[in-house]
Amino acid sequence: MTIKNFKPMECPVCHKYYFADDTDLEKEDPDYEGKEDDFCSCCGWEYDLYQTEHPDVANLTNELSLNDYKAWYQSKLDENPEYDYLEDHYVATPHICPVCGKYEFEDTSSFDICPFCGWEDDGLMEAEPDDWAGCANPLCLNDYRKDYQQKLKENPDYKWKLDK
Repeated sequence: MTIKNFKPMECPVCHKYYFADDTDLEKEDPDYEGKEDDFCSCCGWEYDLYQTEHPDVANLTNELSLNDYKAWYQSKLDENPEYDYLEDHYVATPHICPVCGKYEFEDTSSFDICPFCGWEDDGLMEAEPDDWAGCANPLCLNDYRKDYQQKLKENPDYKWKLDK
C-alpha cells in the first residue's frame, strides 16, 4: 500500500533524519503499511506532509504545529546540546526469562544473565529461537530450554552457577 501523500524528505525540524520512500519494503512484505507511523529518531517529529505545507496547523499527526515543534526542539537543544530524543523517551520493557520463567530482566536485550538458569538475555535469540547458537549463549534458545529442563530432571534444586 503506497501512501498517496508521502514525499521523501529531510526532517523539517532537526534536518538530521531522512524520511525515505519504502517501495522496496512493500515488494518484500505485502502487509507493509508504509510510512504513516514514521518519526524522526533525532527529534521525535512524526511524518506529516500536510503539516510541512501548513506549518502553523496543530493537532494533526503531531500535537504541536511544525513551527511550535521546531521551537520546542530548539529549547531542548538550548538546555542540552547533546539532547537525544530516543534516550529522553525510552521506556524499559521488563520481561521474564524465556528459559526458566523465574527471573525478570529489567529490559529487552539487556544481556544480563539469569541467576537461575544462566541464560544471557538476547532479543535476537528470542526472536529466532532455533538460530544463533554460539552468540550470547552457547545454545539456541530452544536447545537451551531443553538443556535446562534436563538439568532440572537430574537435580530438582538445580541453580546455575558462574564458572570461574
